Amino acid sequence: MTQSRLIWLLIALPALLGISCARPPEPPPYTGEFVGSYDEAIGPQGLTAAGFSDADFHQLLLPDDIPPIYDPQFVPAADTDLPNDELVIGFSINGDARAYPAGILYTREMVNDVVGGVPVLVTWCPRCYTALVHDRRVDDTTAVFGNQGALYKGAMTWFDHETGSIWSQPLGKALVGARFGVSLNLMPSRLTTWREWVKAHPETAVLTVAHPSPPFRGRRPGQEHVAGVIIGDTAAAWPYPWLAAGNVVNATVGDTPVTIWRDPSSGAIRASDLSRPGREPQLDIPVIIAWRSAWLKFYPDSIAEQGTTER
Repeated sequence: MTQSRLIWLLIALPALLGISCARPPEPPPYTGEFVGSYDEAIGPQGLTAAGFSDADFHQLLLPDDIPPIYDPQFVPAADTDLPNDELVIGFSINGDARAYPAGILYTREMVNDVVGGVPVLVTWCPRCYTALVHDRRVDDTTAVFGNQGALYKGAMTWFDHETGSIWSQPLGKALVGARFGVSLNLMPSRLTTWREWVKAHPETAVLTVAHPSPPFRGRRPGQEHVAGVIIGDTAAAWPYPWLAAGNVVNATVGDTPVTIWRDPSSGAIRASDLSRPGREPQLDIPVIIAWRSAWLKFYPDSIAEQGTTER
C-alpha cells in the first residue's frame, strides 16, 4: 500500500465506521459582560503580590475549564431516579426547596441559581468535601461566579464575572481584585442523602443535567469528616462520626452559646444559636462539613475533642 493511500485510509476510516472525531459540544458560555481580566493584577502574580505565597496558591486549569452551571434545570422529585443513598446538598428558603446531587457537583462544582427569589451560589469542593451555599448579592448587584481552576490552601477558588476578583470557597471571601476583602453571606444548607432530604421536603425540585454523573456516596477511606461552625472570627468543629452517632454538643463559640446535633428527620448535622430563643433552628447557623485536614488548613487548632464545649 502506498503512503498516500495509507494516509487516505486513516483519514476516511472513522467516517466509514461511523465514528465522529468532532469534540463534544461545549456548555453554553456565560453571556453577560465580562469586564474583569486575568492578568498580573488579578491572576496568580497578583495573589503573590498581595502577600499570598506560592505554596498557598496553585493555578491548575484555565478559568471555567471545569464548567459551572449557569442555567440550572430542575425536575420534580417524582421524576428523578436518584439512588436513596446518593448525597445531595439540600437548600430551602421562602418555601422553595432544591436538591443538588453531589454526583453532578463532583464534576461541575458550581451552580449559579435563584432559590425562593434569592440568588445563590451552590459549590462543592471535591478536595475538601465542603458543600456550601452562599448569597450572591454583593452590595447592590448580583454577582455571577465562575470556576477559577486554582486552589488556595488546597481548596477551590472562584472568579466573579463582574470584576475578575478571585474568591476562596471555604472562606466565601475575595482574596484579590476589585472586591478584595468582600465576604458573601453563608446560607444554611444540608449535606445529607436523597432519602432523608426528600422525606423532609417531598416538594423539592432536583437539579438535572443532560449527561448524568455516577452517584456519589461520599466514601473515602482514611479520611475523617468534621462538622464546624463559624461565628464572627471564631471557628469550631467536632468529629462528624461522633455527632452522627447521636451525641449533642452544647458549646460556646466566641461569645455565642450554640447547640449542634444530628437531626433524625433529615440525617443532617444542624446548629442553633441558643442566645436567640424562639427562632426555628434549621435556619440558624450554617454547618460546614469538611475533611479534617482541609478544615485545619483554614482554621488550625479549632477542632474540639468529644465533649469539649468551649472555643
